[in-house]
Amino acid sequence: MLYIFVGGEYVGEAYCPQLMGSRVSEWEARAIRKHDEEQARIAREQGLPVRARIQDEARTARRRRSTEIRASEQARQWDRQRRDIHPAFVAERLAEVQAEITQFVTLAEAVPDAEPDRPVSILPVRRMREE
Repeated sequence: MLYIFVGGEYVGEAYCPQLMGSRVSEWEARAIRKHDEEQARIAREQGLPVRARIQDEARTARRRRSTEIRASEQARQWDRQRRDIHPAFVAERLAEVQAEITQFVTLAEAVPDAEPDRPVSILPVRRMREE
């Protein structure tokens, strides 16, 4: 229990478990409050970049998810309309082409056909990163 005095007059009482058993003046309480506010401000400033990164990641994930949903919904719509759009013989031909596409095709090793007077410069290949 804290007894609050301002200007030598009793103003009221307050319960503060942190300060239990000690006497605190109005100025000490103000200094403690100011120190606590400064610590809170520092913590807030340190948390800003982390909070911004988390929000960016969430925003990116929402965009990616909505794009995936949109693509799957479009695919579902096309699948439902496929019978209406294509006659049976066209659908069969599309299925054959799709089967051909899914087969694994290997390419022969590339060999440069450079002329002796013009040297071959091998360019670096950039790999696409997967997301």
